[in-house]
Amino acid sequence: MVAKVLVIGATNGRFVEAFAKVKALHAKNNFSLSLLLGDLFSDPSQITPEETENIERLLHGEIRVPLPIYFGLGRYSLPAPVREKINSSGEVCDNLFFLGKKTVLSTSDGIRIVALGGRLYAEHATGGAGGVREETLPFYSEKDAKGLKGANHADLLLTYEWPEGVGSRSTLVSSGVKGTGVIAELAAALRPRYHFSAGGEVFWEREPYLNKARSDEGGSDTKITRFLGVADWGNEAKAKALYAFSINLKDSNIAVPASATECPYGGDRDKKRPRQNSNSGASFFWGDHTGGPQDRDDRSRKRGRVGRGAREARSPPGPESCFFCLSYPQLEKHLIVSIGNEAYVTTAKGPLTNSATNPSTLPFSSHVLIIPLTHTPTIAAIDDEDSRKSTIEEMTNYRLAVEQMLKSRNCGAVTFEVSRANGVHSHWQLIPVPDDKLAAVEEAFKSEAKADKLGEFGRRRADADNKGDYFRAWISGMDGSLVINLKDVEYFDLQFGRKVLAKVMGLKSVHWKDCMQTFEQEVGDANAFKEAFKPFDFSL
Repeated sequence: MVAKVLVIGATNGRFVEAFAKVKALHAKNNFSLSLLLGDLFSDPSQITPEETENIERLLHGEIRVPLPIYFGLGRYSLPAPVREKINSSGEVCDNLFFLGKKTVLSTSDGIRIVALGGRLYAEHATGGAGGVREETLPFYSEKDAKGLKGANHADLLLTYEWPEGVGSRSTLVSSGVKGTGVIAELAAALRPRYHFSAGGEVFWEREPYLNKARSDEGGSDTKITRFLGVADWGNEAKAKALYAFSINLKDSNIAVPASATECPYGGDRDKKRPRQNSNSGASFFWGDHTGGPQDRDDRSRKRGRVGRGAREARSPPGPESCFFCLSYPQLEKHLIVSIGNEAYVTTAKGPLTNSATNPSTLPFSSHVLIIPLTHTPTIAAIDDEDSRKSTIEEMTNYRLAVEQMLKSRNCGAVTFEVSRANGVHSHWQLIPVPDDKLAAVEEAFKSEAKADKLGEFGRRRADADNKGDYFRAWISGMDGSLVINLKDVEYFDLQFGRKVLAKVMGLKSVHWKDCMQTFEQEVGDANAFKEAFKPFDFSL
């Protein structure tokens, strides 16, 4: 049986708006259950009158919980009325279940959940006598954690604190969260399929890791764990606070992803990670991350020039140094125009088009980027099938919605994607093209590909899955999409899409650096687009 699960970041008292969003998602996806990480309620000492009223409404069934939601302990204890309700009836209200400080349970779908809430209690950190007895206090002891190892295995492990060393053996940039040793030991012992922790301002998804087989398992199938820290609901960094996935309990023969690493817990956890390319992030937002040093190094190796002249291959930037990740500290938020569940839209830095080049009916750039929230080099590299499908669906919905907005202003659009395995963060670029110039776009792409010796474009379905490295373009009014394989291409100019459209529209400036705007112009363009897009924005 395949079960769909929705994970929610800590709501910290904002449960009314979170439940409303969950209700809408549940209507479309029919989730089996939902898991809320960290604090459902805010600090009891700072609860506002509005939240107090909402808690009373929740306890009396006036706020409907749309599906079974399980929550545990985070940083704070539960509000007194909630504790009293749990003590008297065992649950908060219909469909809202408290996991307690430590729990082992199996859902009606057969999902085995192990949960350990709260923070490690200092007085018991070295294994003092007894656990922290009060089930609603946000603390646990080392004995509590060790006791859960007796569960032997888990499909899902939920902890408020992160495991210490989870970033070891990972090529991703560190999340910056220190973690706790006893949580790492628990994760290593239980070997869950998924391990979720509260992320605060951070969403961080580690590469899957392999667990060591036990001596009594013989030649049993490899067990893989995926760790995710899910950000709090409504966090200021706008990091991802919802995560949906499917779990098939009968599928024990799970394929090992190419990105999988060894288990980060135990052994040489301090092994040096590959160096991060400090220059990659600087140009990444504008799409210069492919065809740069990494590609040139690869070509040097193919030609036998490995040595003094060849630079060491470096890993691409991770979420905390990626200009496309919402958790990036220096993210230019003034460019963001819409945020969905799986993707967001931002106006482009150095847009190809502007009010001077567009028709009079489109007095703002409308050159936008559609970006998945998941940090992934390609859409195909998203491991979870449901997450991958929902990401593609939402990005497509954004593309079609922007096309509809442009159509109402007598404009078409060309959307293109450069998909390469050594990329950093996948995205689509959408550029407005006047209606009277759309007919010339397809032939322009084919002619430029021939001139650049890229090969020939093929026509594919608009929603076709494309394998390997490729360039793809969607043209308003055209059935399907244009795709060209980049597998055997030695060098690909990342300005290819812009270059073709600049020729079609008779524009002199191509490179983003030659199209830079002032900050005031960027804000004005983003606000104008946002206002025009409102009637078409399905995320509102």
